[in-house]
Amino acid sequence: MELTSMGLEYAPNNQIQLIVTETIQTKTLCSAACNQLPSCRIFDYDLISKRCRLFEGDSITGSIISSSSSTSIVGIVRISSNLYLSIHNQFCQACPENRYEVCSTNTNKCQCPVHTYWNGSVCALQLFENDTCTQPDACRSDLNLTCTTDCYGNWPKCLPTVFDNTTLLPMPFGVTIAGACNGSSSTNQTLLSAPADILLGYNNTLYVGDNTNQFFIFNLNNRTGQVLKSYSNWPSFLTLDNRTSNIYITLMYAHLAYIWPTNKTIPPSGISYSNCSMSWLYFPTGIVVDSIGNVYISSYSCHWITKWAPNAINGTVVAGSPSGTPGTDSLSLYVPYALALDESNSYIYVADRYNHRIQRFLLGGSGIGVTVAGGNGPGSAVNQLFRPTDIHISRMDGSIYIADSYNNRIQKWQKNATFGITVAGSSIGIAGHTPFLMSMTYGLAVDYAENYLYVSDSGNNRIQRFFLQ
Repeated sequence: MELTSMGLEYAPNNQIQLIVTETIQTKTLCSAACNQLPSCRIFDYDLISKRCRLFEGDSITGSIISSSSSTSIVGIVRISSNLYLSIHNQFCQACPENRYEVCSTNTNKCQCPVHTYWNGSVCALQLFENDTCTQPDACRSDLNLTCTTDCYGNWPKCLPTVFDNTTLLPMPFGVTIAGACNGSSSTNQTLLSAPADILLGYNNTLYVGDNTNQFFIFNLNNRTGQVLKSYSNWPSFLTLDNRTSNIYITLMYAHLAYIWPTNKTIPPSGISYSNCSMSWLYFPTGIVVDSIGNVYISSYSCHWITKWAPNAINGTVVAGSPSGTPGTDSLSLYVPYALALDESNSYIYVADRYNHRIQRFLLGGSGIGVTVAGGNGPGSAVNQLFRPTDIHISRMDGSIYIADSYNNRIQKWQKNATFGITVAGSSIGIAGHTPFLMSMTYGLAVDYAENYLYVSDSGNNRIQRFFLQ
């Protein structure tokens, strides 16, 4: 035990650290009381009032300050790595009735006691709200605190865990990797304005189509983007051609698809018209490319999906009404958006936006669509979607990740499921700009190992990254 000079007392960061206040005749007895209580790491004692206060604290979770009493003194329990060399993570025989570690019934080994964590050298006291932390278990979990970065992924602090009021589960924390985490917008290279689709490329890169008509590339470790191309209109959806590494981009309001960096177009003439035809595009939305170069493009206003063979001057309808009329039955689409391709099973998936569902079509089949998510009208229930915009098919298990735009969330529908699970955003569709909420989710991407989810949080002018648990 180490004693300070007179005239000092202990000030904890949180009053919950005060274990007990007693009247004791001497500082030696106060020191003994602290020593007999494993959770006590510091005490203060006043020689005149005989007040003895025991704390679950130290110099990190509190401060030694000047006291109004000149006869007050502070005692500190010495904690060093040498105390743990022969006990930590050893079998329980090494720590019977030990002051510094306890026997874990789960592992039958000596582990840190409650309200402490192993920092590599000692069992350090867990931290309180807004304290700087360095590892997940460094914060007081009994107070629902989690070691969390700021919205840009920097400066980890102990912050309150936010729980979903419906599921009662902790809400995923989003880190802003492009744009401003506070939702502000601009036209420079560090801020975005209503970003649309996103695409994960090679070498840790992210491509973004922005409402400023610019096509950006970001390194995932740098929020300053580079403008690859400025278009005449909004780059709406993106896809990567794995054969050539070219990126296909639809410009919805320009009625064209561009191939970057070759600057070729679909249709090859580069001429746009304002009606539905097999010879050109009309409000193109989703786009995907298969392994032999066939391009599939959905149309916002023609309510169909067309297939364009390499260098073709005309497309052919593969899903939706050949007359370009919307509908709600299994043969029809109503404002189709993003596409996803499953070549191994010859399926194409589409976000059937105004029908609030995800449809699957067999390529070369009868044209009858199967509803694989949603289809129960617009809403925020677990079996509903509300104007979905983007989809991703898991290569691991066939689950579907859905940008549920008007519900401000990302839903995951497992294969053959009848309901979705919220993996980012509010489960009941609440919009917001905190790291836990989103507004008008537009595009999404999942990394190859399916560890991280990236979301174009369009209403907040930012790209968010979530850890997939």
